[in-house]
Amino acid sequence: MIRKIGSLGIGLFCLASLISCEEDFDNIGTNVVNNNQFNAESVDLELKISPVSTTVVRADNIGANITEYWLGVYNSKNYKTVNASFVSQIGFLSNPKTSDVKSSTDKGDIDSTFILDKVVLKLPYAATNKGKDSNNKTKWLLDSLLGDASKGVNLQVLENETFLNTLDPSNPSQSNSFQSNHAYLANKVLNEDANFMFQPNPNDTILKVTRHHGNGTTFESEEKLATKGPFLSIPLSTAIMKDLFWDKFNGSNFSSADALNNYFKGLLFNVTGTDGAMVPLSLLGTTESASLDFYYTITRKERLDANANYTHKDTVPTKYSFPLSGVRNVRYSTAAASVAPPANNFVIQGTTGTQAKVEVLGINLAKLRASNPNHTMLKYASKDADSDGYLSLKELATIRDVANGEYGLLVNDAALTFNINQTVNTDKNIIPQQLFVYTSNSSGDPIQMTDAHTEATTYGGRLILASDKPEKYTFRITDYVSNILDRSSTDISPLFLKVYNNPTDSPYRNRVLDTSILTYNWNPRGVTLLNEDETTHSEKRAVLRLSYSVKK
Repeated sequence: MIRKIGSLGIGLFCLASLISCEEDFDNIGTNVVNNNQFNAESVDLELKISPVSTTVVRADNIGANITEYWLGVYNSKNYKTVNASFVSQIGFLSNPKTSDVKSSTDKGDIDSTFILDKVVLKLPYAATNKGKDSNNKTKWLLDSLLGDASKGVNLQVLENETFLNTLDPSNPSQSNSFQSNHAYLANKVLNEDANFMFQPNPNDTILKVTRHHGNGTTFESEEKLATKGPFLSIPLSTAIMKDLFWDKFNGSNFSSADALNNYFKGLLFNVTGTDGAMVPLSLLGTTESASLDFYYTITRKERLDANANYTHKDTVPTKYSFPLSGVRNVRYSTAAASVAPPANNFVIQGTTGTQAKVEVLGINLAKLRASNPNHTMLKYASKDADSDGYLSLKELATIRDVANGEYGLLVNDAALTFNINQTVNTDKNIIPQQLFVYTSNSSGDPIQMTDAHTEATTYGGRLILASDKPEKYTFRITDYVSNILDRSSTDISPLFLKVYNNPTDSPYRNRVLDTSILTYNWNPRGVTLLNEDETTHSEKRAVLRLSYSVKK
């Protein structure tokens, strides 16, 4: 009979046929049972790790809470170069106007002249206020910047001509979805400068706009975010945007959100280059977030009398802001890493990077016999039914011959550990802060590990540091192993390791358990891990360490 202990060491099952609710269990602080009835031991199960290249992920926001939209190029040398762009619809703005509704005819009437000054795409950076510098100016730090911001990459903004439908065109009763390699029809470049270079800079906190009086003179205004934080501003062609938007504000294309999205299907941000920087953008669908801004100036004149005599009243600089909202999708393209991983290492990288298949081979009987000839596990060598030299999880599940005193294994802990190559990965801030292990069902569909939701607080996967340096990632998959050994689960599929994606890799959606795995991943970070080779890595090799108790 095989039993397991919960990961916090509470709630031992009464082993009725074994010790009749034994009350003198001790040493349970780390889930280990070791007393006059049981011996506590441990053994390593060997792994086989194979890289799996990811070619495409789901990347739209239809029915999903996308928290990061990366923009730019990240060439980390040791991992795939990631090029991240995105496409977005724009939100509806009610009743924009470019002239007065009626002409002034009576004394005291106001006659206004609307002049379009500049059209700019505003993309706020995620940034942290770091206090004041020596000149009493606010210092900002761009959050999560990856790569080399001193190297610019070309950024073009194009008119998207592919309709972003929320419903599946082939089955309108179902939601639509877009993959990260979706192709868009987009030929019209909207940039003022088609060779615009993208270089994220925390000092970009002010946009200067040349304003126009109605008499032909100009003045300058300074535009800032409400937070006074940094933002990317991309000037668009005033002539093109005047034709597409400004001159048509009073027409039917701007009468409703549906009419607008049918007329202007969105903006495509297209980044090209081989080296530069990448930053996450928070697109909240509000004008305080990313927006398409039309800066214009109203010069107002007041009629003095019934004749055509006016006097200047005032000049009002203002703007119309269309939020980047509605359907959005990210596009990822990758190029091979310029530096191959060291021998007996493997790479994990998010977005369309690399995952790994992790097969649990089992206990290597020859190695165990050589290193510890008296190990308890060796008495079960006959359970190696396929004679491959390993006791697999499936074969370990056969240790339950109660009639002959074989009560099986009481699993205390099962720790799956991947150590980091600390020569390649020296910076704790630019590697993934969390990895994720999942498995699949009998149909091959990716599903959550049992422990991800039954033992969420101890499941693990987060980056572990040693002396403030990146060391390893550990997963506690005790329930998963226990369920196999007590035969409550018979599906022993390979495990898969990837960069954790928050929040879509959570087993709970809207507070309801959902064990299916979504393919979203917008985290471009990578890490190099030591594989299972014991000769090269010794105790640092990737391994599944099983702690268990057996009947004396």
